[in-house]
Amino acid sequence: MDSALLAGLVMSVALGLSIALVPPVRVLARRWGVMDEPGERKVHAVAMPRLGGLGVFAAFNAVVVAGFALAPRLAELPWVRTHFEGIVTQLQEAHRVEAKLLAVVSGAAVAFGVGLLDDILGTRFPVWAKALGQVLATLLLIAAGVQTSFMPYEWMNAVVTFLWVVGMTNAFNLLDNMDGLAAGVACVASGVLLLNAWALGEVFISLILVAFIGSLLGFLVFNFQPASIFLGDCGSLFIGYLMGSLTLLERYVSHASSGFFPVLMPVLVLAVPLMDTVTVVVIRLRERRPIYVGDSRHLSHRLVSLGFSQRAAVLFLYLVTFCFGLGAASLTDATPLQAYMILLQSVGFVALLFVLLFFERRRKPRGPAR
Repeated sequence: MDSALLAGLVMSVALGLSIALVPPVRVLARRWGVMDEPGERKVHAVAMPRLGGLGVFAAFNAVVVAGFALAPRLAELPWVRTHFEGIVTQLQEAHRVEAKLLAVVSGAAVAFGVGLLDDILGTRFPVWAKALGQVLATLLLIAAGVQTSFMPYEWMNAVVTFLWVVGMTNAFNLLDNMDGLAAGVACVASGVLLLNAWALGEVFISLILVAFIGSLLGFLVFNFQPASIFLGDCGSLFIGYLMGSLTLLERYVSHASSGFFPVLMPVLVLAVPLMDTVTVVVIRLRERRPIYVGDSRHLSHRLVSLGFSQRAAVLFLYLVTFCFGLGAASLTDATPLQAYMILLQSVGFVALLFVLLFFERRRKPRGPAR
């Protein structure tokens, strides 16, 4: 009960900070002229401020950094010992995760900074510099030992970690193409990861996740359709990097786990940004266009072309994320047979989604109606 109370307190503070910070950030973006102009491939009709990620970044870091710094001192206060007796010992052990937490926060700051420069400078900020910043941020994680552990050799884990974090950072950057989409999908996915971390007794990961969810929810107040501010690259890169790195910190294997199936949990939870990235990259390569040049061929755009409203398309992708997450959350304690069933269900779900999104309607009937 005390853990739930603390988690609720952390989320409330992060939510309140995010709600308080986004409006002044919106004013700042307009003053600096950091606006997302409407265009042929854009879904908005008027120029929109695009530094909303600054509010998410500031709220999350304020809560996490302050919480980590104050945890040992708070654990010594009488009222904390009275109301949070069950987790006082764990709070006193915060120093044990210092190196990894510092790597995550530092790497996320680098990813955010690269995105911020891209938002402010636009085409004057070269693509290679953006990529270099993402590489540096990921190497900070690997150097601190935040990486996968299921591969037989250390260098293999480093390679998988590098591809996963860089890929996820860019996946959310690509997914940020409609009001509320990237932040909302990250919020739903983080909720699933929170359920897993909570069930396995991962207190620190749980508190980080609730701080992240609170920061995202505060931003969604202003970003859900019709939005008054966008994440910008600073926000989407920050969210993608944090999602990628937090999945590396979390455990997915319990005493009841069988085999290595639980390590697939992050892939299923983040299936929506992964599918969106794969489809747009394949389309752009097939059409011989640079993969970093945006277009309107994303999953959300396809749903709108099928008759969904923008809000309905975004909510549909929230639901898809939640459904994938429900199956993924069961992998922790699943038997081999149950794990195969979950994976088979997920593959069928992906196939069904692709049929829905890419099946072309016939313009003319095959023959006369009977």
